[in-house]
Amino acid sequence: MAQIDIRRANPLGKATARERTEALARRLEAKFDIRWQWKGDDLAFNAPQGPARGTAGTISVEESHVRVQVALPLLLRAFKGRVEDRVKEELDKLVG
Repeated sequence: MAQIDIRRANPLGKATARERTEALARRLEAKFDIRWQWKGDDLAFNAPQGPARGTAGTISVEESHVRVQVALPLLLRAFKGRVEDRVKEELDKLVG
């Protein structure tokens, strides 16, 4: 699935990382019309419409790490580098 797969150490603990992950999901929902839901320790997301249409992935929150996996639709794959850089920035903020 993942064309983007990034993992970072989680110094925050699972509960705090989950709270921050959900706050990020809410911002993405407002900005890009992303739909999301928790499935255990994974926050699954997808964009059925809007500028990120066809994008899907998961943010997995564990005690020791947080992992983001994103699958981009064909039309957005040309921007993979920019998207990946932005995901890294957001993930670093999340666990920082």
